[in-house]
Amino acid sequence: MSISRRAVLATAAAALPAVTLLGSVHDAVAAPGTTYYIAEEGDDQAAGTSESTPWQSVNKVVAAINAGQIVRGDTIVFKRGQTFYGQFTDLSGLQGEGRITFGAYGSGEKPRIMGYKVLNKPEAWKNIGGNQWQIELVEGNYTGNTLTGNANVGFLLLDSAFHGRRKFPDEAKLESDLEFYSVRRDEAERVKTLTVYSKENPSSRGDLRVAVDGVIFQAVPNMTIQDLDLIGCGGHGIQVRDVGGVEVLRNRIRHIGGSHLREEKDSSIKHWRYGNGIEVYLGGSDVLAEDNIIHDVYDVAITIQGHQVLKPTEKEPVIRIGSSNVHFRKNYITRCSQSFEVWAAGPEDKSQADTTSAKAGIRNCSFTDNYCEDAGIGSWGQEVRPNPDEGGVHLLSYGEGLPIELSITGNQFINAKNAYMYRSPEHKSPISIDRNVIQLAAGQKLQQQRSETIEQHAAWSQVTGFDANSTFTVAG
Repeated sequence: MSISRRAVLATAAAALPAVTLLGSVHDAVAAPGTTYYIAEEGDDQAAGTSESTPWQSVNKVVAAINAGQIVRGDTIVFKRGQTFYGQFTDLSGLQGEGRITFGAYGSGEKPRIMGYKVLNKPEAWKNIGGNQWQIELVEGNYTGNTLTGNANVGFLLLDSAFHGRRKFPDEAKLESDLEFYSVRRDEAERVKTLTVYSKENPSSRGDLRVAVDGVIFQAVPNMTIQDLDLIGCGGHGIQVRDVGGVEVLRNRIRHIGGSHLREEKDSSIKHWRYGNGIEVYLGGSDVLAEDNIIHDVYDVAITIQGHQVLKPTEKEPVIRIGSSNVHFRKNYITRCSQSFEVWAAGPEDKSQADTTSAKAGIRNCSFTDNYCEDAGIGSWGQEVRPNPDEGGVHLLSYGEGLPIELSITGNQFINAKNAYMYRSPEHKSPISIDRNVIQLAAGQKLQQQRSETIEQHAAWSQVTGFDANSTFTVAG
């Protein structure tokens, strides 16, 4: 996204009276434990416990957590207006009791936590002919985020412009500017090759970055993530999985997704890509995501989804029955393929699901008072996804094999590339969708799988039971 478009986004967000877009001006409030400060001018050998003796890097914070120096009850704050490279993918070694808080201090813009690898070394590339250039994504060939060795690239960013046309050698050849091959998910830790189509050395063309697979924040129990700007990851911005007591407040989450997820040889789409802004996977409970700004995400801005795990395995060692008390409110969402997604299913091995226990499925969850606009419009993810008909919608539901108790109310859904929602007509979960504002272009469908247009909203509401008391408008 260019600087001018950033300014436009900020202006548009500030102008929306129905939603608290920028949140509170308050920064992280020190908990009873120790507060650690991180600043660009800091020193990782310093104490880190005052503004005058800050640490410098995300790498130091991760090392301090793994060493037991940072424990629960502590607060980690990054200096506003500054940039820090890295990610918090594995905090499982966190010790102690109480809440762990990540936030900001000082004045100015939110501190930027970037997952990008910066490809600023032209000498690291090899010209292999046919306008194809290769680089090994190993330390020494890039700067930026060095906390992951993953090489499963979601997209390229050249001088703030997205280039997400990823191809696979078994399907097509590279033939357009900045199309690329990258490794599959199952080989991303051992194979490091990235191949890019370019008439000249890619790193000589400007500020070139790649977003690789992973998560900027993998939530742990009793965690607050607030007042941060999370940027540049091929997987998710924040994932909440099998934990509870998580707060995600007043963050900006952008430039997310596109990495390879899985291969399905018998499917019409052989290679699937993925990446969400905030994902609560089945098993995550007691979550609040409020006053966040989420944009330019490959898949969905916000989702609650997942398969049950009823018989633990080495791959899935935690029993997973359902999620409860998950609430998304007052968030601003734009230029994502979809705004909000929900689905819940039984075990992946197709064994019998638990649909009767009180904790099964999605219980007491809500998506309320959010402002969502331009679903799939101006979206880099929508432009490159292999299933464009399933994108360009605000609401998305693939499977409802488990009970879903969800309220979607008080939201504004403004403009979409394809339709208001994508939901199979046979789905019968008691999802409450009402008292929203829906604006679409003249003649645009309300539901991708049905024929009714926005002008026929009364008939659609009568048949589906959705949005009986909502406001429908045709874009001028």
